[in-house]
Formats: sequence, C-alpha cells, structure tokens
Amino acid sequence: IHFYKRPMFLFILFTFLSKCVAQVPADNPSQSSSPESPTQLDPNHPPVLPTPWVEDGVTHQDVYKLGVKGQYATIPLRTDGYDHLSTFCYSSVPLSIYMFWSSASMKMDLPSNNYQVYIGPNVTSVSSLAQASESAWFYSQLPWRSKEFKLSPFEDVCIGVQTMEEYTITLQWKYVNYMMVVVTLSGMALFWMAPTLCRNTFFHYTTGISLGLLMSVVLLTYLAQRRFKQSLFSWVGVAYSFSVYLMTRTWFNIKEYMTEQYIHLLVGYVLVAGIISFAVVYRMGPPSNPRTINLIQWAMQAVSLVMVVMSSYHQPASLLLSLTMITWAAIPASLKSGVNTQIRKRFFKPQVKLLSEDEYNTQAHAETKKALEQLKNFCRSPDSKPWKTVTRLRSPGRFAEFIEGSPHLTEAEVMEYSHWDYNTDDEDGDNDIYTDDEEANEAASDDNLD
Repeated sequence: IHFYKRPMFLFILFTFLSKCVAQVPADNPSQSSSPESPTQLDPNHPPVLPTPWVEDGVTHQDVYKLGVKGQYATIPLRTDGYDHLSTFCYSSVPLSIYMFWSSASMKMDLPSNNYQVYIGPNVTSVSSLAQASESAWFYSQLPWRSKEFKLSPFEDVCIGVQTMEEYTITLQWKYVNYMMVVVTLSGMALFWMAPTLCRNTFFHYTTGISLGLLMSVVLLTYLAQRRFKQSLFSWVGVAYSFSVYLMTRTWFNIKEYMTEQYIHLLVGYVLVAGIISFAVVYRMGPPSNPRTINLIQWAMQAVSLVMVVMSSYHQPASLLLSLTMITWAAIPASLKSGVNTQIRKRFFKPQVKLLSEDEYNTQAHAETKKALEQLKNFCRSPDSKPWKTVTRLRSPGRFAEFIEGSPHLTEAEVMEYSHWDYNTDDEDGDNDIYTDDEEANEAASDDNLD
C-alpha cells in the first residue's frame, strides 16, 4: 500500500517536474539567455563592473553584484605583486515550492591554485575574514581546492577571492538541478527499501566492500586501536583525525589522481582494498541477529532522511517531506490497509453487471459441465490414486461408469428431483399467507358461493 509503488505517485512527480521547468517567475535569474560557463562568454554581454558597496556606514570597493544567470566579472592581473581582495555578491530570490530543486553557483576560471576564498552573508563579514587571515599567526585552510562555489538561491551570500592573478568568475543558475532530483528520489527509495535491503546478502557484501574502499585508512586506525588497546584521547585520536584528513583530501582531489600519472596506483588500490574487504565480509558473514538487522535498517533510513533534507536548498519543504515520510512509516500497516479499502469502496466502486435468470441458468449449466469434465480427467490420471479412492466409495461401479462417460445423475434421481420440485410448488401455492382483511374477504366470498 506504499504510495511510491502506485502509478499515481509517478504521475504527480512528473507533473511537478513539468511545472518546475515551465513556470519560471519573472524575476528569476534563470530567464537570462546568457551562457553558463565562463569559457563560452557572450561578447554582446559585457562583464559586470565593480560598484561601491555601503554597509553599516562603511563603503567597500571592488564589489561585484551578480544577479542574473550568465553574468560574469573579469579581474585583471595585479602589477604591484600583491594579492588583492575582490568580492562577488549574489541576491536571493523568494522561496517557492516550484524552485524545490533550484541551485546557484559561482564558477571561477583561474589556471593556478594561488588564491584564498572567504564566504560570508555580506561584504562586511568577508572583509573581516580576510583581515583575520592576515593578522592571525595561524589560519587554517581547507585541505581541498574548489573553483566552483555552491550557493543557496534563497540566501544572500558574498564570496571574496584574494589573489594577484587574472581570473573570471561567472554566476550559474539552474532552475531544476537534476542531480538534486536524483538524490531526493534515491533517498526516498532507500527509506522505503531499507527493510528489504538490510536483509539482502548481495547488498551486505557490496556495502562492506564500498566501506572498505572509501574508509580503509579509518578502518586500519580502528584495528590498530583495538590491537594496542589505546584510548580515543591518546595518540589514536590524532590518528583518526589524520585518517579523516587523508580521506577528505583524496575525495575532493580525485580528479588529480585519475590522470595517467596515478591511474595505475588508483587501480591497484581498488583491487587490493576490494579483495581484502570482501575477505573480511565473507569471514564475518551477513548479520543474523534481529536487533542488529533493525539497527542497520534504522541507520539506512536515517541516512536516507539526511539525503532528502540535503537534496534541496528549500529547507522548509525538504524537512516537511522528511517528516511526512516518517509519519507515513509510523502508521500501522493494518490501519493504512483499512483506509485504502474504504477509499476504494466509496470512490472506486466496481461496475457489477447483474445476470438475468436465463443467463444465470446458462452459466450454471456450462460451469457445471466444465467442472464435471475436469473431475473426470483428474480421476483418470495417476495422481488421483484410483484404487485408494475406490475403497472409500459406496458404489464403485457407478464411479467407474461416471469416469467412462455416463451421466453423474441416474434417471431415478432426476425423476425424484422433478417430483419434489413439483410438490414444493404446489405446497407453496396452498400455504399462501393472508392478512386479516384478506381472510375476511375470502370467507365472505366463500359464503356467497354457498
């Protein structure tokens, strides 16, 4: 009775996607026909120029406002040899349910990695972060470098880029981000299929091998902790932090390791880690404890809910969708089945055609004849065990005649039934029930006849 199994749900989803693509608000940045990537800039579309930006009584220079899809800004090369901070601001759009899967981003075209990035809700916060990085004796940067900055279409955000090199930054705006659609549907499918997948042996092996490939360093640290019996607050904590650092750095820089220089090392790591992970999972075997299986199911459903919530920048709608899934799953199956049955009875009543008396008699005769033929064929087959059946019959001779083709009723039985039916009709006619008035009228008519 799950709604995801019904064609009506697919129809509603298709309709919603169609409206998301067709109904574009007038003030939406995606209406612009400008290109999305800075490598395909429109020569008729001039770059955005810096404008003075006033916040809290302070005027900020070199601020670029990007509000339309395809708008870009080009920052020239610095000739003084010093890094320069330029800020790019994006203005939000109102919340709309039709923009559930909308996304925005700023993509920077810079050949090198010699730059610093500061992200904040306004220009003042970006300037404060830049000043803090210059004055602090230690300023931690993330272990990966990204030249595409994801933005929420419904929040104001400013991005500061500090470098001395020339670069171009472009605003990209997608009204329907199909990757977010895939994540939402995958999360919903995982939530409803978790009770089945957690008991599937193939899924158990694939999940174990995938965890071994992605978290091999963390798993090795855990095995070392158990081997040396060390506390988490000892050197093992530093080892865990370093393991997570290596894992995230590798994941966000995976493109660099997929080149010809490192591809053979990557393939070798996948083979070795995959074989070892398979051996460990095979040795441990699939979980059989019901409580362990329940924990795995709940963990999978928790991950699926996080996927649904994080698959959209429209946080109120995504949270509401997750709460709806939880509420639907908490309702007992018997109650949902009963409600579904009542809805079908009241609103989807089947059109039943009643049979006339002649049609009823014809159908009864045909079905009876068909059933008798099936009974004869079964009795003739070895599966019926005829000798065992004969020992239980009162008239084995009559049974043999029936199998050979004789009627299932004798002439005496037919005559007895016809005589009983005739007498029953007469008795029904004599035993008519009258009311008091009808009895009085009947008695008066008899007196008049006398």
